[in-house]
Amino acid sequence: MASSTTLSPMTLADAAQKFGTAKHFDILIIGAGQAGLSAAGTLHRRGLIPGKDFAIVDGNDGPGGAWRHRWQSLTLGRAHGIHDLPNFPLEHPDTWRPASDVVSEYYGAYEDHLGLKVIRPAKVKAATRLQDNLYYLTTQAGDFTTNALINATGTWETPHIPYYPGLENFSGTQWHTKTFRDVEDFTNQRVLVVGGGASATQFLMMLKQVTNHTVWVSRSLPRWNAGLFDPDWGRKVEQRVTTQVTAGYAPRSVVSNTGLALDQHSLRYINNGTLVFRGFIDSFWEHEVVINGPGPDGATINSQGPAVNDLLRNADPAVLDLHRNTEILPGHGTDIDHQWVTPIDTILWATGFRHSLDHLEPLGLHSERGGIQVEQDGVTAAAATGIFLVGYGASASTIGATRAGRRAAVAAIRYTE
Repeated sequence: MASSTTLSPMTLADAAQKFGTAKHFDILIIGAGQAGLSAAGTLHRRGLIPGKDFAIVDGNDGPGGAWRHRWQSLTLGRAHGIHDLPNFPLEHPDTWRPASDVVSEYYGAYEDHLGLKVIRPAKVKAATRLQDNLYYLTTQAGDFTTNALINATGTWETPHIPYYPGLENFSGTQWHTKTFRDVEDFTNQRVLVVGGGASATQFLMMLKQVTNHTVWVSRSLPRWNAGLFDPDWGRKVEQRVTTQVTAGYAPRSVVSNTGLALDQHSLRYINNGTLVFRGFIDSFWEHEVVINGPGPDGATINSQGPAVNDLLRNADPAVLDLHRNTEILPGHGTDIDHQWVTPIDTILWATGFRHSLDHLEPLGLHSERGGIQVEQDGVTAAAATGIFLVGYGASASTIGATRAGRRAAVAAIRYTE
């Protein structure tokens, strides 16, 4: 087993009284989502015994990972990225059922199939290094020690809401992807949808059922991608992200690497004015938002992103109704820096998540470039031996998470031999 210098100020003497209650496993997995279960499945196939050689701790009350928290109106047929767990196909589920129900049942069946006996709820409070090759974890379900730690905590617990001037003065309702429940909550509301990713466009299309006033804004222009989202494309995206994290940079947003799918479904909503980008947030008032951008009619075609500009230039004005969604307040206009103002009742933040890694802070894993540097295998932390990250960087997708789970499990086995 590899040796390393002590990273944590906690010594064996400091923790001596806790060792009596701390349970030890050679390998410990944090998180029972796609990545964590994939790692567990590989450990099981390699002959390691759940509950003896390795264990999984999970912060949820039941199986399903982040999927168990998705809104009920997100059916399996509309969900992106459901991928089979190793040697356990999902087969032919009802695509009209809520994805949260289907995936929770599927993950639970996998846990039962392998006898994983996931320890939950067991949210990890902190992970520290006691000495070379030994980590100490405190959780709500008790304390643990381990030689190798596979972290698969994902992002769901750390929603990101950016700050804009005046946001503290806004008196309307605010939602985030994490707290979204049902489109009916937005009936007849004037909704500002913030975000440039797939969640934002999905919300806009759903909101069309219940309101005629949605305004789409983001920090950057839409990045529409008319190309094929095939395996070769996916491998290229994964390689780009791997290059970022192996250099120690923080992973970029998903959409910055993939773009938005420009398909027949999205084109229909572009043509009816729903998926028309309105600009960038300048500031908030009590009941309004100030926007810099193409104005309430979305008329500056170049503001819609290069892949869509030509389509909109040639669109039939009778079909492309850019005027229906927003209104301009009296006394304000587009004459100064393209600023305009529109009243809103609700903000829906589709601004993504950050990786849930606070419990690893005592280990000092972050590089000077802001991210956690990983080795070329995409999972091994460079700053500390025996730490493996899955669902981070290129493995944030479900397909990537499955592959990363396998790699992390194999690396952890080799490390503990």
